[in-house]
Amino acid sequence: MKHSEDKNKIIEELEGLAKEVLKLKNESVAARRPIVIEFCGSPKAGKSSCISSLELFLRRNGFRTRLLTERASVCPIVDKYNPLFNIWTVSSALAELVEILSHHPPLYDVVIMDRGIFDGLCWFQFLRDKEKLDDENHASLEAFLLMNKLKAVIDLIYIFTVSPEVSLEREYANLLTTKTGSIMKPSILSDFKESILKTTDKYKSVYQRIEIYDTSIKNQNTVSYEVTKNILEILRENIEEKVGYFDVTHMNRDLGESFYFEQANIADIELKYKPRHLVETNNNYIQPLPILVIRDSKRKRVLVVRKNKRNTSATSPELGKNLIYLGGHIRREDMYHSTKKDLLSIAKYTLSREISEEIGVSFHPSKTILNPLCIWMRDNDRSAKHLAICFVLDTDFDTLRIKLDKSEFITSGNTKSGKVLPIEDLLKDKDNLESWSKLLLDEYFDYELHESQIQLV
Repeated sequence: MKHSEDKNKIIEELEGLAKEVLKLKNESVAARRPIVIEFCGSPKAGKSSCISSLELFLRRNGFRTRLLTERASVCPIVDKYNPLFNIWTVSSALAELVEILSHHPPLYDVVIMDRGIFDGLCWFQFLRDKEKLDDENHASLEAFLLMNKLKAVIDLIYIFTVSPEVSLEREYANLLTTKTGSIMKPSILSDFKESILKTTDKYKSVYQRIEIYDTSIKNQNTVSYEVTKNILEILRENIEEKVGYFDVTHMNRDLGESFYFEQANIADIELKYKPRHLVETNNNYIQPLPILVIRDSKRKRVLVVRKNKRNTSATSPELGKNLIYLGGHIRREDMYHSTKKDLLSIAKYTLSREISEEIGVSFHPSKTILNPLCIWMRDNDRSAKHLAICFVLDTDFDTLRIKLDKSEFITSGNTKSGKVLPIEDLLKDKDNLESWSKLLLDEYFDYELHESQIQLV
């Protein structure tokens, strides 16, 4: 009876937490992509059983989940010591993950990977330690798996470890043989566990969050409960985005409305991160916003968008106005995926992510851009809290394929949102332009006004 009561209490606790998280998620701005969780670790550490329990729990409690196919068990390459075995498994997992992440808006709240990118890093380290993989190929494989595009999408890595003795005990508990396989040997299990810990120590600073979980002395129900609770709490933390800011005292008030980045002397400033609503309401905080103007090479046309009312503050100067830029807040996770940790490098990574999320286009600001234009307007309280860091993309609109995020922008009706317009049209309707956009027109486009006639020069 006691066991049944304890189980019911645990279920009630988890379902209550799940209900709270789901309510917060439904009240928040629509997610740009799902939370991605990877499980990896030692054989027989209990990860597959835990994954099944977690996925079923989330799905039955209202979360849209997707469990990626575990590839090692279906790999056509027999020799597990052949590097091609893990090249095939990690490539197959990546193909499925990339397909899922390409959907706008996202089809899932949570994506669970049973052995994926980090698992590949662990196995390649093991093969290198066993001299089954040379240094050059090992470095190439690591560089591929550690590219920012891949690191950026993994929100949480769960590493399950177990002692070799317990692993073997679990392996043979329900088998009618004691013969060992190519991996299920005490020395190999011990060496692989060492490779996992080595890989974790080597890369723990480049991923957002890594949890190591030793299941040697824990039963499966305890493991599933603790992991499910932990993940629900992490989901709750991640629902409200944490945005970057710095203290307003770092800004020189003698600067005009527009200036260049180097003039502000904030290149080496360290951003802090708090929930967006707390940052937005504090007049002592400045929020850097990387933005992008997309124009044609002749500087005669520009992409125009308009924000959705449901995802825009009623006090926002963007509301009901046409914008000639895209972009947004620096998020806490952007810090982990920027190649460098200075403000400009993080801003460039943020802009790359934002452009991909907002219009489905790959864009990466050049490393040679060291002194972009900045905008800091102080004509109202809201504008005074935001610093635009501006970039420009000259493109051929005939070949650029744009897919506006419907949760962020208006995509239908008689508005100009999502259209490429001549500069003359915007100048004739300048009252409907947002204030940053008016300034950007003056900075990035050459034109003269002659009475009612507008002439580009």
